[in-house]
Amino acid sequence: MLDKVRMIWRYGVRSLLKLDNFVANLLKNFGTIYPKLDSGAGFDTVAKLLDEMSPVSRKGERSGEMMDLTRIPLNDKLISLGVDNLLVEELVTVATRVNYGQMPASLHAFVGAVGLAGVDGDLWAVEGGNVRVVHCALNISKARVVKGEVKEVLATSDGSFQLKYSEDSLDEKVVTKQFDLVVIASPLTSDKSTISISPPTQVFPGSYHTTVATIVRGELIPQGIGYSDNSSTLTNFYLSHNSTLVSVAKLSPVDYNPSTDRFLPPVFKVFSTKPLAPHELSTMFSSIFSVSVFDWLAYPSYSLKDDFSTFQLLPGLFYINRVEWAASAMEMSVIGAKNVANLAANYWGEERENVKIDKEENIEDKNIEL
Repeated sequence: MLDKVRMIWRYGVRSLLKLDNFVANLLKNFGTIYPKLDSGAGFDTVAKLLDEMSPVSRKGERSGEMMDLTRIPLNDKLISLGVDNLLVEELVTVATRVNYGQMPASLHAFVGAVGLAGVDGDLWAVEGGNVRVVHCALNISKARVVKGEVKEVLATSDGSFQLKYSEDSLDEKVVTKQFDLVVIASPLTSDKSTISISPPTQVFPGSYHTTVATIVRGELIPQGIGYSDNSSTLTNFYLSHNSTLVSVAKLSPVDYNPSTDRFLPPVFKVFSTKPLAPHELSTMFSSIFSVSVFDWLAYPSYSLKDDFSTFQLLPGLFYINRVEWAASAMEMSVIGAKNVANLAANYWGEERENVKIDKEENIEDKNIEL
């Protein structure tokens, strides 16, 4: 309650309500896509998928509101709605910089709104990590998993695909197998992928943004992360675009119980724009017990010229990660996957129907000849 009073004092009720309404309206519109996907609908492009989320006027016309958000920077959109500039520079910047490594002026308003939804307090965490969601989905699907590195997807003259892959990264032996449908669930930009598609379908523009997560078990030195004294908070954000540090946060288990878990080891997650050297960590932490570093291309670098084109690269060849250019998040990946599953199922049904028609036509032709 005290935090809410402080926020009202600093930003004003009107500005906070404007921001809250913006995010709430996006989530409301966003939710309209679920029954459509559940009914089996598939949308050819990311643009069409976003348009289907847009509200409908009384005349039954789609507003195009969601696509419009991809054509304006987040800060411009919020200022136009009456959100105070101080709120944008502080709380909104926390959301965009931590979630996507960019400032509100450099990314489009749709992905910015997704980032803002991600800082809402009414969220759930998965015990064991988000990877458990994928494991559960895999078990339910009863799919057969073959671990390997895909080298090439080759479209053949009969409409099927040859998939070439190595089962062992240390073994140069390449396995070739034939498939009726192929779904690519990995970014195809030049900085993320070495998969060759033949014949070439298109150039995949853009690049992914580097982020570094460092998990440290040790005692935090408040002065080492910017405090003038020994005080600090559980979560600390750095709003300057020039700062190497993005955030420093203390971690606790999903099933944390303050009445019983009183002697947990201090563990911190540090987001930064580059790997931190040992001497840098030693100025931030004392009694360091362990350090784990995850340096990866985490999400696209967003702009107003992002690619919202097709999910289908060739008939029978589908690409889920196109949806990331609207916004990169677990839920966006889920929606993209469901949409591609629907497109693949519809394509497969049409192909089988065409085969049936061809057979019937051949029978009729033979009857005529007889």
